[in-house]
Amino acid sequence: MNVPGADMAAAGAAGAAVLTGAWRAARPQRPAQARLALYLERARAQLGAAPAAGRAPLAAAEVLRRTLGPLGAVPLGALARALGFSSDEQLELRLRRAGMGCSCAAYRKSCLYWAAGAPVGLGTLGLSTGSAGLVSLFFVAGLVVGLRRGPERLARGTRRRNDKVRNDLPTVACALALRVDNNKTLPVALSDLLPRGDGPVVEDLARALHLMDMGYGETSAYELLATEAGDPAASRFYRFLAVASTGGVDLAPALLEQADDLRRQRREEVERSAARRQMVLVLPNMVFMAPVLFAFILAPLPRLLFGR
Repeated sequence: MNVPGADMAAAGAAGAAVLTGAWRAARPQRPAQARLALYLERARAQLGAAPAAGRAPLAAAEVLRRTLGPLGAVPLGALARALGFSSDEQLELRLRRAGMGCSCAAYRKSCLYWAAGAPVGLGTLGLSTGSAGLVSLFFVAGLVVGLRRGPERLARGTRRRNDKVRNDLPTVACALALRVDNNKTLPVALSDLLPRGDGPVVEDLARALHLMDMGYGETSAYELLATEAGDPAASRFYRFLAVASTGGVDLAPALLEQADDLRRQRREEVERSAARRQMVLVLPNMVFMAPVLFAFILAPLPRLLFGR
């Protein structure tokens, strides 16, 4: 006998457990004042301030953390990796490669919402069927969807941004060659080009100029772009700029040659992609039309062979 109230309570408890585990995996930092208050008590007392209230809850929380922390480190670490809760530096680099303008905290908060909301939402939807098995199935499906949404968003954004980078690189190289040919240095040519363009390559080069203004060397700024680039073609182009910034390279012809190579590579890539898509389009025709054709061909064979 199915009890909808019990199923709803089970779905709510499971959703609360997922939310609690995800929140523990995110490890939100306490405010600096709360973390340093214990070390400032002596200075406050010497200045005549009243002692602060007791911190029994904090002490109890610290005891629980030290006692139960090692036991929950493994599952919480796995959950953190599933949600994409890497370090701030790695996550910031992944967000930049994906072209997502949100902060690390906003991305983690979105992952938490989906990891907790999707199982509860689908589990509640499964209650309408009146079957405990379907409720469990919907809950597990929601958990998988919620955990995978954040990483899949990053992967899709990275692929789209890499496609835009490969499309924009030849145009940017040609535009730089024209400006360098007018007796301009590479930083001056970039400063003249960037306000007139947009796109991921322009954003990367603008970041290089910003790094130079902050004190980076020209070669170091381009090398950093090459290291952080998510596309191999962009990485090679930025390393070429790093080598060209050291001098000894006729930059304008070299940029035009780079543009021709990048355009040829992009054309070959598009042709290969078109060939793969043609094969993908042929397969449904073969799967659905071939049986029909065989049926039309084989249908008259009994009459031709046996006369009936």
